[in-house]
Amino acid sequence: MIWFYEYALIPKTGGLPCRGALIRVDAGFADIHPWPELGDQPLETQLALLARGAETPLSRRSLEIARIDGAARERGVSLFEGLTIPASHWPGPDPPPEFDTVKLKSIEQIPPRVRLRFDFNARLTPEQFLMIAEGLPGERVDFVEDPCPYDGGTWSALRDATGMRLALDRFVADEGVDVLVVKPAIQEIPETEKEMVITSYMDHPLGQFGAAYFASMHPAPRCGLFTHVLYQPDEFIEAIRTDGARLLPPEGTGIGFDDQLAHLPWKRLS
Repeated sequence: MIWFYEYALIPKTGGLPCRGALIRVDAGFADIHPWPELGDQPLETQLALLARGAETPLSRRSLEIARIDGAARERGVSLFEGLTIPASHWPGPDPPPEFDTVKLKSIEQIPPRVRLRFDFNARLTPEQFLMIAEGLPGERVDFVEDPCPYDGGTWSALRDATGMRLALDRFVADEGVDVLVVKPAIQEIPETEKEMVITSYMDHPLGQFGAAYFASMHPAPRCGLFTHVLYQPDEFIEAIRTDGARLLPPEGTGIGFDDQLAHLPWKRLS
């Protein structure tokens, strides 16, 4: 039996609310937060398919996370018992002093002092990226994520020309790739010897800490887990505890948030 609760996250920058749904499967909880602009089926389609027993890549991972969460809740333990959540980069150009790395979606505002991770979402041509790279402070660039649509030969040439490490988001490839950006909400953790940076899916705190659990199992120097700061506070966001650039495990069993989950008005899905 599956239950669900629809929610909306309000971006601090304005714009439309970001809609998703928490699901409850037996004792376990998880998040379904689609991004149709990234190719996900819309929320209504995700839920309708799940009600019929059909899965999408997103809901398949949600069911797996709910299973992992439920097993821990049935044992009465936190998923983070004995684990440490790695430090994260800051999502934006205005990092608090505790952060030494930022992730930027543009070059309009580049902060001083910190290591830089740029994410161009494969919007550039190779030629445009080469022009932009010339103006970047290369000694502070940790990596550039998705500078243009992936092609192994093209990325190898770009890496040679710029001297910058390149990161591939959501997919696994070898040629021209230095770092894999992995989102547990939408993909399994790959078997790889490459550096992995595990990030949330800019989703609900329940999904965010699901990603934090996998990041704890596969630690990297800086992950991408601080996405709650992109949204207006709600009761889940207000329950998040941090220590500098590091998330702290939520109170409760499994992924946590026991008190907040207990009083939500759940509806039966299937």
